[in-house]
Amino acid sequence: MTPPKKRQPPDVPFLILWTTLIVAGFVATEHYFAFRWYLVLFAAINVATFVLYGLDKLLAVTQSRRIPERTLQFVAFVGGSPGALLAMKAFRHKTSKVSFQFVLAILVLVQVLIIIAILWKEGLIQR
Repeated sequence: MTPPKKRQPPDVPFLILWTTLIVAGFVATEHYFAFRWYLVLFAAINVATFVLYGLDKLLAVTQSRRIPERTLQFVAFVGGSPGALLAMKAFRHKTSKVSFQFVLAILVLVQVLIIIAILWKEGLIQR
């Protein structure tokens, strides 16, 4: 009897697509704009996140295999929350799922607190 094949988790192909979009966007634009590298990377992450949310909406409409919510939340957590929020509004996607919105709101809150802490530590904001 042959052992069952190990299946790739369904989010792996989508994470590979997301990472590819980030790298391609970063490489394609880094040399053409006079922005710091981390701003270009932030923009690339958010464009890729926007595309991933749009793809999930398309998959939902066509009743195809969907992108797991944990993947969508992960890409929002690693810096893509602005792109996720814009995509949710633009595509009217995940707007009625309260549990998803709650998790995304917590992620945004954590990111804002991290940014404030970094700016505070660097002396860029004061009391």
